[in-house]
Amino acid sequence: MSIRTPFLILLLCASAAAQNPFETFTISQQALAQGDTAGYGRYALRAYTMAPFDLWFAHNLARAYAMNGQKTKCIELLDDLAVLGFDFGVENDEGFRNVWRHSLLKGITARAKKGSVRTASTHAFVLPEKDLVPEGIAYDPRRTTFFLSSVYKRKVVSVLPDGTPQDLLPETADGLFSTLGLRVDAARNQLWVLSSLQASRTRVKDPVNVGKGRVHQYDLATMKLVNTYAPADSLSHLFNDLTVASNGDVYITDSDNGSVYKVDAANRTMSVWYDAKDMFYPNGITMSPDQRCLFVAHWQGISRIGLDDRVPVLLTAKQKTTMTGIDGLSFYDGALIAVQNSAGPQSRVMRFDLNRTYDAVTKATVLESAHPDHRIPTTGVIVGDDLYYIANSQLQSFDAEGNILPPAMLHAPVVLKLPLAAPQP
Repeated sequence: MSIRTPFLILLLCASAAAQNPFETFTISQQALAQGDTAGYGRYALRAYTMAPFDLWFAHNLARAYAMNGQKTKCIELLDDLAVLGFDFGVENDEGFRNVWRHSLLKGITARAKKGSVRTASTHAFVLPEKDLVPEGIAYDPRRTTFFLSSVYKRKVVSVLPDGTPQDLLPETADGLFSTLGLRVDAARNQLWVLSSLQASRTRVKDPVNVGKGRVHQYDLATMKLVNTYAPADSLSHLFNDLTVASNGDVYITDSDNGSVYKVDAANRTMSVWYDAKDMFYPNGITMSPDQRCLFVAHWQGISRIGLDDRVPVLLTAKQKTTMTGIDGLSFYDGALIAVQNSAGPQSRVMRFDLNRTYDAVTKATVLESAHPDHRIPTTGVIVGDDLYYIANSQLQSFDAEGNILPPAMLHAPVVLKLPLAAPQP
């Protein structure tokens, strides 16, 4: 699920005494709205200083620099953003009027536009339900069938080899909330489904259970429920994504609590495995091929966590890149494949090649950016040498009361197929 949705909620909760970068960012916007350009600059700088990896904060500061006559600093930040491959459209933003005629701006904007668009995917299949709002996708190699979750309809859909969709798990079956992450455990012929209820963005309303999360385990041979796991507490949970170890253990990100949960396959118990208070909004998660560590995407970037010592290591990079704003995360051929939907104005799919110790990115490659079908792409599943990923989850296609937009404003869900293997010479 997109990281910017909870960010917006946090921004609305800002107070005059800023405690975190989101509140500080909001105060900068309030100062700007009041015509306090100097105050805008002060708070924009504070927010950026607290979280320099957040490109939206960097863009906000560049705008503040422009409006306060600090043209050189503005151009330097804009150049950094262009190098990272994002186009913020500054040439059409009145806030940057003071630098529109700067000698370097034309080259920077040209570089940003060139780096922000790359399309290499083709349509794998299109679903007819415009209001499905899919978030998670999985693949069953035994049946060559895809599964997609549904935030709005609280169900799971299967897509047969011929492209025919059908309801695999009907709406609210077995106590399903909004379904998010999905994963097939092919070795045990099981399907794992994460469901959480956030606010009122579902067709079947359930105000009593808002904030609750569940983990559902199904037998794929019979599609009967094997078990349901849920925390025995009163906290709000957003079970977002998951990965399955070779021994059957399941690791789950809880974005609301900054935690990673574990379902112990042998004992059939669920507990907090890592209390990730140092990682805000853990989301995508995947396992290394040697089964020795997890990779967890969160607001600050991607962390490697050893299964034995549970020590997190934030990945570094040799080249200029950004690992924030990642939703889906997969491991492929010594690299992490990431669906990056909230780092900047363009959504994209990234490949991060890793070193042998899995603690640094040796090369960052944009595989896809600003595809015409992108409307908050979320997660993907690797089948052979291809990534199949949800291109248009439409997670923000709701009004302020949580009602889904009219059909005319929605789009048919698209799953794109992106080749991952390097072209043969």
